[in-house]
Amino acid sequence: MNARPLISFDWAMKKRLRNKVNFEILEGFLSALLGDDLTVR
Repeated sequence: MNARPLISFDWAMKKRLRNKVNFEILEGFLSALLGDDLTVR
C-alpha cells in the first residue's frame, strides 16, 4: 500500500503560488536549488 503524505509538496507550492505576491518564495527556492539568481514574472 502506498501511503501518501497529508500535504504534498506539489499541493503546497500550488497553494502558495496562486498569488503573485508569493513569487518571492519561488524565486528563493529555485535560486537556492540551482545556485543562480532567478526572477519569476
